[in-house]
Amino acid sequence: MARPRGRAPATRSVYAIEDAGLLLPGAVGLDTSFVVHTLIESQSLHAPCSAFFERLVVEEVRLVVSELLDVELAEAVFRIALTERWGRAWRRHRTDGRARRRAQRILADVQSRYELFLGAASETPIPLARVTRSAATLMTDHGIASYDAVHAATAVAAGAEAIVTTDIGFGLLPTSLLAIYTDRSRLTACRAMRPTR
Repeated sequence: MARPRGRAPATRSVYAIEDAGLLLPGAVGLDTSFVVHTLIESQSLHAPCSAFFERLVVEEVRLVVSELLDVELAEAVFRIALTERWGRAWRRHRTDGRARRRAQRILADVQSRYELFLGAASETPIPLARVTRSAATLMTDHGIASYDAVHAATAVAAGAEAIVTTDIGFGLLPTSLLAIYTDRSRLTACRAMRPTR
């Protein structure tokens, strides 16, 4: 068998959560997208995300979360309930009472799962006020979206070495700031976005 030519592709500090050989740091930040996929079984990446979460717990990795995660989790659940009922037209039906009642039921279930989720791990919650300025700096310096900037700034403030996400927007961050752990389908896009400096 012939050896492949050229050099191996650069990881740019973006790694697949499905990689069983991935070495984990002592602390990782959690983005809402990862938590949503972990907690809600109907989500497309539930299996790899929940498996990776279990690995984080078993290996006693400290989980860093922003206060913002609670609000974003509620919004995600609300959107899922609206999408189940209205599909792509969900935005026009935000005030639909039937979907809101369903969202309340789903949210109660997800919030109790979230409490169990955090109870199973060593968790460090970071107040939003503590990272507001650094999040704004990440936005202006790197073009990262506001909520993503909050999660990244939270991870950095707590001394985490990586962030776990299913959002390729974190690829805008320089490799020196945080490693990115994401699902295999997003590796190429996330790596392509990362600054080379």
